[in-house]
Amino acid sequence: MPAGQLVAPSQTEEAFVLEALQSAALRTDGRKFAQARPVNIAFGEQLGWCEVSLGKTVVVASVDALVVPPREERPYEGMININTDITPMAGMEYDAGGVAGATESREREALFDRMMERALRYTEAVDREALCIIAGKKVWCINLTVHLVSDEGAALDAAVLASLAALRHFRRPDVTIADGEVIVHSPDERVPVPLACHHLPLCVSYAVFLLRPKSDEERSLLLAQSRTAASSDGMDEDVVQSEVATALLDPSLLEQTLAHTSITFVINAQREVCVLDKAGGAPLSYQTILTLLGDAAKRAAEMAALLERALADDASHRVVSVE
Repeated sequence: MPAGQLVAPSQTEEAFVLEALQSAALRTDGRKFAQARPVNIAFGEQLGWCEVSLGKTVVVASVDALVVPPREERPYEGMININTDITPMAGMEYDAGGVAGATESREREALFDRMMERALRYTEAVDREALCIIAGKKVWCINLTVHLVSDEGAALDAAVLASLAALRHFRRPDVTIADGEVIVHSPDERVPVPLACHHLPLCVSYAVFLLRPKSDEERSLLLAQSRTAASSDGMDEDVVQSEVATALLDPSLLEQTLAHTSITFVINAQREVCVLDKAGGAPLSYQTILTLLGDAAKRAAEMAALLERALADDASHRVVSVE
């Protein structure tokens, strides 16, 4: 197998996954369709460092800040730079060895980068105007670095959560202005200042299978578990009646690979849809998408509450004061 190329699941694995979903309405790791893996949020000693594990998917995010001149076209706004670091340690599909491997690896990294930009920068999660120090002269540049340590499925969900946790956890140095000069104070002189965030746009991913139940009992079980409509509009009537769109929340890497299509939502706790991404694969009906959207909103609210509890717990034993 060339480096950088994802190993295709064997026919035995594929048959086992599909049979488990179809006949028992159960996933290979024992989860139900709408059940996510355990989420763990850990903060480091340094402010702005966070590690998120979503099952065996692990992402580390870190934040720092610099005082720089603003962009000419946006003199009243600070800047946010998002840098992603994906090494072969995350998975053999990210190994850029060989010509074919390098191409596929770059495509995966480019897709990951693009979704991170859409989820964090374009949603205006951080108030960039609040990063302005002197209009047209000095602003804060926030550098967010995201390390994908292990990809075992739903890497974007973990990466966005880790990034927002790091941004909320970070404290920039306080500044004063004297004679037009910016003085940056160390944490020993003044208490650092948290970043102003507008909202928390969190990522929720689904892997969707179009299954054909062998009996009415299997069909009823699938519909009860998936809570989605029959397969997409535009198909023949007999196909619509025989296929059931089965969506798996927080898919594993195996489920992502075998899925007939996937769909990703970026949504905040206020149920505002920031990004909806579905690149290729089998078509989905609008009823299915709306149902998944409602479930994704509930999942985003749960993750937002989990993040707030983790931040509050960290703040309860962390001392950020002037010595």
